[in-house]
Amino acid sequence: MSDKRSFQQSAALSDVVTRRVTVRVGIFFDGTGNNRVNSQIGADCQALMEINEGQHIKACAGRHVQPGSSYSNDPSNIARLVDIYRLQPVAENDGEGLKVYYPIYVSGAGTTSGGRDSVWPGQSFGRGATGVVSKVEKAFKKLESVLKAFPRDNPDCMLEALELDVFGFSRGAASARHLVNEILKQRSGMLEPILESRKARLSDSFSWSNGSVRLKVIGLFDTVAAIGSFKDMGNTRDASNRRVNLYLPPGCAQQVLHLVARDESRRNFALNSVRPVWPREIVLPGAHSDIGGGYPPQMEESVLLTRPRSSVVSRGSPCEEAPSWKEAQAELNRMNRDHWIDPLDSQAWLRVQACESKCYPCRKSLNGMSTVVAAVGMGRQVFGHLSRVSLLVMHTLACDEGVPFNPVPLTPEFQLPPELENISTRLIDYARGGPYLLDSHEEALLRWRYIHQSAHWNAVVGRVGTLGDAVFVHAPQSGGRILHPNIGQPGYPQ
Repeated sequence: MSDKRSFQQSAALSDVVTRRVTVRVGIFFDGTGNNRVNSQIGADCQALMEINEGQHIKACAGRHVQPGSSYSNDPSNIARLVDIYRLQPVAENDGEGLKVYYPIYVSGAGTTSGGRDSVWPGQSFGRGATGVVSKVEKAFKKLESVLKAFPRDNPDCMLEALELDVFGFSRGAASARHLVNEILKQRSGMLEPILESRKARLSDSFSWSNGSVRLKVIGLFDTVAAIGSFKDMGNTRDASNRRVNLYLPPGCAQQVLHLVARDESRRNFALNSVRPVWPREIVLPGAHSDIGGGYPPQMEESVLLTRPRSSVVSRGSPCEEAPSWKEAQAELNRMNRDHWIDPLDSQAWLRVQACESKCYPCRKSLNGMSTVVAAVGMGRQVFGHLSRVSLLVMHTLACDEGVPFNPVPLTPEFQLPPELENISTRLIDYARGGPYLLDSHEEALLRWRYIHQSAHWNAVVGRVGTLGDAVFVHAPQSGGRILHPNIGQPGYPQ
């Protein structure tokens, strides 16, 4: 906004507006495939199905039953945190001057509230009408609505300062970082037209040069931009993110907090670090959504741990005689079963999957021969409560930095199982700068019951039994997770 325009506007209002107010807004970007509205619709539909199946079919059209859709996901940590960010639309003095507080929620990439998920290009490439940049544009529209409501709720007030807390998970964390860069552009960014529109009454001192717009805390859960396009053959693993600006320069905010998934290793989930610029990148046990949330409280996990191999044998030969089976069996023999499976869980299994598997057909007739496809599979029950620990870590660190969160409610969706309470306390202390104190028994408990096996060889497209058309979106990255450091791209800050 121009200083001249600010002075003219405030002069015209000086005789009627007397109170100067700081507006603090928390902007929360959900993760890819996460949408709190759709999660609630899915939960309601599930409950309706248990009451009246016919009415359920008519009202819900089976939207919630598709695994991995935004209707079947549990609310993420972003969805839960936005609900406890302070909402105070009418100015009050909380000891630091007059302030109002607003939370803003933006649904995750690839989702539309009440509508169909956009698998392509929203969820697959992070682009299009439900992509990373589009979600930032939506956030600014919501921020404009907040600033428009400010004078209506506070008719005798003018805007002295605008403070922003920005949170995000997964591609939502990428959106959060892109929004920060739009703010840093000042007069050439997306906030300036909103300020110029006179939706809010600005004080005579409100200007970019006076630092009237302040980025307070940026809180991120496992940033994965993963922007792909046809130009790079859909490569979501590299550091090229097209129009998405992830760089967080020194001094861009009061504090940057980044919780990172220690046990994430998928090749399509490269981490966009905030280091070396911002040191508070805290590695916590868990896979991607064990950090950001979205897993159901309890689920049956059935995954292939090794890459499926195929070999051709005479039709009618036992699968166990196939070279592919023998290779898979050798891999199984090298595995430490107690590393993967809780010895006390009688329902869990770790075995070679091939001919006897109902999920992965392995035979295909070809001139009197058969193809045997085999891999090591694992099945177990796993729980979604570990993400609640990450929520508590972020809530604690953010409150330490002055973010206006209300206390975490003592309601079921926030509660921890007793066996995670001590682990949570230790991880919070670790995140605050203490030593990492989880012992081998606690690590085993997390691995057996709470850390999801996100990297696996299940085919998302095609069938494992016909390897030629199988697409392994969740395959692990050889050598561990790809990491991209926090550096400015060529031409930054454009």
